[in-house]
Amino acid sequence: MSIFRISERGVRSGAIASTVAFVCLAVLYFIPADIPHKIAFPLTALTVASLWLCPWQISLALAASAAGDLAGSSGNLIVQMGMFAVAHAMFIWYFTKRYLEKVRKAGKPSEKTIGYTFLIICMCLVTAAFSYAKIVSNAPEGILRTGCGIYVTLICIMLCLAFLQRSSLYALGALLFVFSDFILGWNLFTAPIENAGWLIMVPYYLGQWLIYIRSTSFRVGPEMRLMRF
Repeated sequence: MSIFRISERGVRSGAIASTVAFVCLAVLYFIPADIPHKIAFPLTALTVASLWLCPWQISLALAASAAGDLAGSSGNLIVQMGMFAVAHAMFIWYFTKRYLEKVRKAGKPSEKTIGYTFLIICMCLVTAAFSYAKIVSNAPEGILRTGCGIYVTLICIMLCLAFLQRSSLYALGALLFVFSDFILGWNLFTAPIENAGWLIMVPYYLGQWLIYIRSTSFRVGPEMRLMRF
């Protein structure tokens, strides 16, 4: 349930208006103009709209992401990582609640559903193990390396739960988010990556928007269900 109420008629207008604002502010970020903290503008716009359009956990996740962007633009990596950890904790809360509701309604899972769940868990474990070995191990010892390890754990749990929603938009949004953070971590701690800014920010913005728009009740058409079983 969203923090503020809105009529069904207002959902469509709010979703479209917030998306237009988000795209314009995202484009502004890539324009070489000296505007302080402009990196946080797109997620701030989604946060405000989400107060009427999204479950409160998504609103808090978006707000924490905007705060993380703000901390990152100020050069505070520890606070940035902490804010995004909070964001992933909120996504995990929302996805877990939604998943348990779906399981309760579906009843006993089929063999294919169990196989799909096992496959997703294995995929996320491999992602986590690779990230620990290639990124976390290269972070400076101390609080930063510990924080990176906790962050990798949270984002991989979020990825797993996003895929278990059986929603192509949630899954793709989470995957883009993970890809963005993987490039960021690799660029910071392992080796420089050419055009890292684009590879980090484009998937990040798109991933956040996909999770946002899917969590609203606005639908542009039938969504492809992941692995239909």
